[in-house]
Amino acid sequence: MSSSIDEIRAKILEVQPNLHEAGTVSADALDAIVKHASNRTIRHSAETGCGATTLMLSHLSKHHTVFALDIGGSVANVRRSPLLRKGAVSFVEGPSQRTLPQHHFAEMLQLALIDGPHAYPFPDLEYYFLYPHLDRGALLILDDIQIRSIHNLFEFLRDDAMFRLDEVVRTTAFFTRTAAPTFDPLGDGWRHQRYNEHTLLRYDWRSKLMGVLPRSVLRRLAVHRHRPTHAQSGCSVEILSPHPAQRVAETGIVEGRATISSGAYLWVLVHRKDVDGWWPQGDGSLPVAGDFWTVQVNYGGPEDVGFQFEVAAVLVTRTIHERWLEWVQAVKDTGEFPPVRLPMPPAVLAETHRTVRKDSPLK
Repeated sequence: MSSSIDEIRAKILEVQPNLHEAGTVSADALDAIVKHASNRTIRHSAETGCGATTLMLSHLSKHHTVFALDIGGSVANVRRSPLLRKGAVSFVEGPSQRTLPQHHFAEMLQLALIDGPHAYPFPDLEYYFLYPHLDRGALLILDDIQIRSIHNLFEFLRDDAMFRLDEVVRTTAFFTRTAAPTFDPLGDGWRHQRYNEHTLLRYDWRSKLMGVLPRSVLRRLAVHRHRPTHAQSGCSVEILSPHPAQRVAETGIVEGRATISSGAYLWVLVHRKDVDGWWPQGDGSLPVAGDFWTVQVNYGGPEDVGFQFEVAAVLVTRTIHERWLEWVQAVKDTGEFPPVRLPMPPAVLAETHRTVRKDSPLK
């Protein structure tokens, strides 16, 4: 640093204890401000709070704007200090929670210091109204990071692509604005922020677990969770034939019993057990005579011989029923047979499954 700046810094440190009753930055942090600012051309800068840093930045910046309340005489003491380069500083007095949102920054900033109100969420609010105006390569200084509300912002900045942490001097952090695009201050692309790349496992472990479990396992868990609902619905269904592990041909008859309440529809679906997806059988929901039902089903093609097939008899709500009716009509119109998924409870009111094995064609 030049001798003139060094002399000014020394004089500021002498008067520093009398500038602000609430305290001010450390001598080491003031040295660091000089070091980092001297490596840049600071045409425009801004600061929340007022004190020794204001005096110092008045000599390091061509035009410095201060947003502060005159608490503890901080603004008045700085204004009358002979160490203030008065022509370089503009004071915007009042709570920064109000003055910053109303302020128009005509020029980009090459330096910003956040050291205003420390209660949550005010440091974040100051950051919000300052960061869009930071020039590429600008210096962002965050003071008092030992306070939890400010440390939260420190952790965010440390992870964010827009900033590079240069150093921490005691309780003051120094960041450089990178070339990363400015995050849209009116958007909500939170997933694109590094800080939000990973949700908190202690709250989100269920959804993460669900993301890796097979759908068949998820369905069994859902059925177990909604079992009381099934019992209360008055619905039940069972498969009488084919028997478990029975060998079947290309087609076969599936029979069973069911008790159906109003608003429930019986469908039978089949799939090869190693295939993700099901195929509705019987061209629609099945009629139940008394409590008996029957339907002819298809167990794939010749290439499926030797594989296990699973039959599902399910009682579903009207919404699922209408969706599958649309599938049946689309099959008739297009001749294509895309698979469907078994819905999760509570859209399924009751269900039962039976596994069989497809045998060679009968001769």
